[in-house]
Amino acid sequence: SAALMRPRSRVRISVEPFLWEIFKDRRMFYLINMAEIALIWMSAGNSYFNEETIGKLLKFADKRFSKIIVLSPDKPAEHTFKALGYPENKARRKAKLNANLLINRAKRELEKIKNKDKFLFVDWESNVAKNLEYKTRYKEIIALYKANATFRQDARETTKKIIEEKASEILDIEKSIDESVLYLLEEISFVLSCPAIYRVSKVTYLYHQQWKIYENFIAGKYDGKKRSNFSFVLTGID
Repeated sequence: SAALMRPRSRVRISVEPFLWEIFKDRRMFYLINMAEIALIWMSAGNSYFNEETIGKLLKFADKRFSKIIVLSPDKPAEHTFKALGYPENKARRKAKLNANLLINRAKRELEKIKNKDKFLFVDWESNVAKNLEYKTRYKEIIALYKANATFRQDARETTKKIIEEKASEILDIEKSIDESVLYLLEEISFVLSCPAIYRVSKVTYLYHQQWKIYENFIAGKYDGKKRSNFSFVLTGID
């Protein structure tokens, strides 16, 4: 019938602008506060990450965060092994073995945690290396490293300490730093890309000791850009 064919009239609901602002802000407040991830980056070859320590780290994160990223990237670790004098093929093999070892430890420890769904394991090759956001951040960090003498010096000093802890004799320390510093630059680039990759507004990096270059970076010491959506938490787990 004609009555059935009649188009439905559109109902307009008017909302006072000030009420819309209140609800919009409140909605954003809840979204922003909910959208936070913790980051557990386990360096392949770092003896700190034994099974017991990893277990404590996962429990620490479980109590405090609703989403946790766990990774032990093999590709960035290749730079460290090359810097220590390993030929490329052996560095690749060592990085892969050491990274897998840490991930397997973390997966075993995760079995002891009730809410496993909040933990996400990240594979560097498939989840990060080809990601456009990561590539963009990496270009920015490389540009900062080349242009900013203070950042470059701090990055090289941080890298030098790590190399010297791992090896007593390095024939050409500056050449080794040139290679190994790429690990640090890739790590910072990944942290910066997390909000876009994982659709969160806040990223908290968990570690057991101060990471001065990162803390300086997010405070805006090098480029004047304060990054309040990134933070650093000392876990106190030794």
